[in-house]
Amino acid sequence: MYQRMAFTRRLGVIGFVLALGIASLVYAGGKPEPVRTYGPGMMGGGMMGSGQGGRAGAYGPGMMGDGFDGLDNSLQRTVDIKKAQGIVSEYLAGLSNKNLMIDEIMEFENNLYALIKESDTGKGAFELLIDPFTGALRPEFGPNMMWNIKYGMMGARSGAVRPNTIGKEEATKIASEYVERVRGKGPYTFGVDEFYGYYTLDVKKEDMVLGMLSVNAFSGQVWYHTWHGGYIGMQEGMGMM
Repeated sequence: MYQRMAFTRRLGVIGFVLALGIASLVYAGGKPEPVRTYGPGMMGGGMMGSGQGGRAGAYGPGMMGDGFDGLDNSLQRTVDIKKAQGIVSEYLAGLSNKNLMIDEIMEFENNLYALIKESDTGKGAFELLIDPFTGALRPEFGPNMMWNIKYGMMGARSGAVRPNTIGKEEATKIASEYVERVRGKGPYTFGVDEFYGYYTLDVKKEDMVLGMLSVNAFSGQVWYHTWHGGYIGMQEGMGMM
């Protein structure tokens, strides 16, 4: 009886997580709907697979900490961009893949965001979040996990990495059309970074960062990053491990 109840609970949890993931996808050609995300702590640490090229697991189990406390306003922010750079650098130095570098770190109300690129290709590898209150490090939610065909959850089982079928220009157009539908007319500008299977774009208006979204490089789906909170600042062109 106990085993049957435990199995039923597992099915319920799996169904709930799948429902959240499906609900969070917004098609660029469809009617805009509120975007739902996994939420802090939902996915746990160490979710991303080992990827291609013989890498030892890019995010070994438990390496990312136990979730985010950034929404607790009683805590004091202890991590700024400089400290986040040190946390990420230390993490990358412990990986077997020495072809990874920090390209930029952005600071938001709820987290700090680190963009990791491949040194040889200049292409985005994966995205990290750092808790500004505790310094906990984890993979970013959403596209970074679900759409990344080299370093993401399905990377180890996806076979050979295939080229993105949607280019940067088309991805930017899709993003622009989506933002104009949900935020009104621009003009908007976009900082575009290409990853394996998707693009992540910073959304700006009059040089002010409004937020971030990703576009699937095969389907054109749009996934808005609702978990960051308000923009504070950034440092680009770090080019270091």
